[in-house]
Amino acid sequence: MKLIKILSIILIASLSLSAASKTDLAEKAQLKKMWKAQAKAAWKVTKGITDKELIKWMDDDKDFILVDVREPDEVAAGTIMAMEFKAIPRGMVAPKVGKAGALRPNQTIVFYCKSGIRSAYVAKELQEYYGFKNVYYLKGGIMNWIKQGHEIHNKLGEFVISK
Repeated sequence: MKLIKILSIILIASLSLSAASKTDLAEKAQLKKMWKAQAKAAWKVTKGITDKELIKWMDDDKDFILVDVREPDEVAAGTIMAMEFKAIPRGMVAPKVGKAGALRPNQTIVFYCKSGIRSAYVAKELQEYYGFKNVYYLKGGIMNWIKQGHEIHNKLGEFVISK
């Protein structure tokens, strides 16, 4: 009898977990769908720059600031370096607007993240709410940068991840 009670409790618990995980999966799928829709909207109204265009800007010494909007642990793994570079997590970009030396509306700014989604959001936000005109996001983010064979830097030095 005890065994049947124990098995019943285990069965009920596993069914509850299964139902909860199905709900979680449905919620995650819905959030992912909304996230993609918002990303597409941001990409439509902001200017994207390709890795090749960014390399040309660097080679031509174009006056711009490169801003990594990933989280600190992502930044520690490796960054794209430019003459003027800042790492500001996405959630901290808006508070930095207008602060001395941080981000100013007359600057040309290229934002990048892992895949180009967060950086497009930031560019869109600065355009819409703060009147920035020369903001770009790096298409495909640092993942595409690496995929194309460009170097990244971290505390260990500079390196290229071979294909």
